[in-house]
Amino acid sequence: MRRFLLPLACFAGLVAFYVLLPLFDPSLPRGMSVTKAEVQAAADRAAREYGIEVDNAYSVLVWQVETNLESQFARDPELRRRADGDPVIGPRFGYWRVIYHRKDAPKFPAYGWVVLDRHGEVIGIRRTPGNEEVAATAAAETLRARADEFVRSHALIGAPNPVFESDRPNVLLRRTDHTFRYSVPSTLPSGNIVYLLGVHFTGDRISGWNLIEENRDGSPLAFEREFVGSFMARIVLLFSVLLILLVIFLKKYHEGEVGVGVAGFLFAMMMALAILVGLSTMRASSFGTQLGALDAPGTAWANFGFALLFVQLPLAVLVFLAWSVGESFTRERWGERLASFDAILRRDPINASVGRSLLAGALSAPAAAGLALAVSAIPVVTGLATPGLTLMPGAFAFGGSPWVAVLGSLSTAITIAVGSFLFVMGALRRKAPRSVALFIAIALGTVVSVTTPLTPEIWSLVFGFGIVAAAAVVFVCWDLLAATVTLFGATLMLELLPFARVAEGKAQLMPIVAAAIPLGLVLAVAAAGMLTRREIEYRYDDLAPHVRRIVERERVKAEIDAANRIQAALLPASDPTIDGLTISSHYRAATEIGGDYFDFLELGDERIGVAFGDVAGHGLTSGIVMAMAKAALLVQVMHDASPVRVMEVLNDNVMRTAPPRMMMTFFFGILDPARQTMRFSSAGHLDPYLYRAATGKLECLSSWGFPLGVKRREPFRELTVQFEPGDRLVLYSDGLIEAVDDRGEPFGFDRFERVLESSATQSADEIKKAVLVSVKKFTNNRPPEDDQTLVVFSFEEATVERKLA
Repeated sequence: MRRFLLPLACFAGLVAFYVLLPLFDPSLPRGMSVTKAEVQAAADRAAREYGIEVDNAYSVLVWQVETNLESQFARDPELRRRADGDPVIGPRFGYWRVIYHRKDAPKFPAYGWVVLDRHGEVIGIRRTPGNEEVAATAAAETLRARADEFVRSHALIGAPNPVFESDRPNVLLRRTDHTFRYSVPSTLPSGNIVYLLGVHFTGDRISGWNLIEENRDGSPLAFEREFVGSFMARIVLLFSVLLILLVIFLKKYHEGEVGVGVAGFLFAMMMALAILVGLSTMRASSFGTQLGALDAPGTAWANFGFALLFVQLPLAVLVFLAWSVGESFTRERWGERLASFDAILRRDPINASVGRSLLAGALSAPAAAGLALAVSAIPVVTGLATPGLTLMPGAFAFGGSPWVAVLGSLSTAITIAVGSFLFVMGALRRKAPRSVALFIAIALGTVVSVTTPLTPEIWSLVFGFGIVAAAAVVFVCWDLLAATVTLFGATLMLELLPFARVAEGKAQLMPIVAAAIPLGLVLAVAAAGMLTRREIEYRYDDLAPHVRRIVERERVKAEIDAANRIQAALLPASDPTIDGLTISSHYRAATEIGGDYFDFLELGDERIGVAFGDVAGHGLTSGIVMAMAKAALLVQVMHDASPVRVMEVLNDNVMRTAPPRMMMTFFFGILDPARQTMRFSSAGHLDPYLYRAATGKLECLSSWGFPLGVKRREPFRELTVQFEPGDRLVLYSDGLIEAVDDRGEPFGFDRFERVLESSATQSADEIKKAVLVSVKKFTNNRPPEDDQTLVVFSFEEATVERKLA
């Protein structure tokens, strides 16, 4: 069944894409039949007829959308489609504008501009002379007659049957200009908007005409700004992630666990893509921008430099850091996710491993695009939002070519795959549930992805996670290369195919070819690779030095994890439950493997063996010595559990098996809950504290002796202590006493005793918590430098009934 999962997902995505796309295409230029080159040529011809300086001008070509007009019809898709075919309203929704700017002079005023519809027909033209230009003066009546004749003799697109409305003269120092306005009625309801035609005269010479929309009261339509907060949110998030990445990068670089070779290549690739896209769109992206006295070329270059420095460069740095850091994390936990990507970077793309990843990504791309439209359809269907202005920002709205969309899609795919999946999901692989890692990765990727445009734009962010979510699933199920191809293909589909669906002729062919060539190349390489049936095989010598260090560290870490699990099995899983006695314990190792040990052993005859030890130091060696001591203890108590004999056997064992100068303090006692007595012996361990309820005093149960592992001259001693109801017995390790604060001052016995005295009348668990809270507060929550172990016994009424947990 799994082998058919991807083809089924691909088919379902294509169906969803085809079915849902009409929800978003009312604002697209249906019937677009001209290319950018054809528009520029037609505009140049028309401009020359009106005396606009074409040959000496710096021209800017953009596609403009009347946002106010779009918003008027956005809530009613059927009315929007009818308006698109209306001879008055249809040409006004969107149009090409070519502005001819002066060179070596302030950007505005320009020489003039030409407006063309989606078929390349002129629907407006205006020569804009400077205020200092001199022109002859003519009577308003004469100019009105010439304007009427112009309107009658020209079939002006967007202005059928115009009716004269008013004359708007503009008196300047050296001439008087006139704008004769004609109302253009439409049969479709347009709310408060009225449609007009303006015929312009500079002095006594006609200087152009254009279509006008305004409110019925004569006020201009208010410019509807897009949601600028989303852009600022992207910038803030970008630099926040950069800061986090930089901190982690510096730490791992210092540890020698990051490589910058591949990261540097990706950085250069991102910058190259940014420069190519920026150069292709720099003219159009400077539309409407004026920077002081800069001319149009200077303004375009300034905008290009600003975007490159403050947007594209940080994105490239993000990819650099995210790869350097994310590779380290992912190779530790998900190394197989990088195999195919590595093969391409090693110039070995023709193999079965890469082929499967490319095929998986190519088949997943339609599913991701379909999911993107399905998710974005939710606010459209529910009325929360309306479709945005275009699905094709790089190739269409900014006057670029469809190949700009290809380059932009590749840049977006690399950014999300490396920044969101490689870094975020790699870093959180073992530190958070997979659902949490997916959520964070998808949220971060959505901010930088190409989303289905919605108005208000905030909904594009809220419901724009479709592509990234699908690609994240591909990353989890396949690998990084498959996820990157999914992002690239789905983004390309959303940017190019909606426009191809409504365009005609060459305008339709260009985006189809631009989408088909890279996707076809991906499928061709995938097929060639799979035909080889050659899998990627890595040898240890093929790995980069920093990767070898990661592998070695992971090997050691795996061994330590195994030892840690073994040690956890050596300690009691829970505290025993005994009638008349409550026990509460705590253990925290300073490293993955600790040297402290405690245990409760059932000895028969209702007795409990209490063992408590502390091997010198901490870490793997201490843990091994502790494990050997426990093994010897378990064997000995089966034959003779007397405290002195236990100490003698353990001492011999440590001296024979432990490394030289390795010592261990140890306490062993036999607790009789029925009689509430304990026989015990100590080998250099810290004296237990005994709180006497009758006197309210703390006592030390001293049984002096050398630590285990020392050739001793004096025999071990055995003592017996009698407990009364309300008494408390506390066993502890030196990790609690020697815990230090930020100034290096130890917690000490005095503070430890004060905590015990103040909480001695409480339960065993409350005493334990009081000690741990005090130590934690004193050390300002610093990680312990030595193992910390604590066991508290609370004696109540004597009884012979008990039950071990």
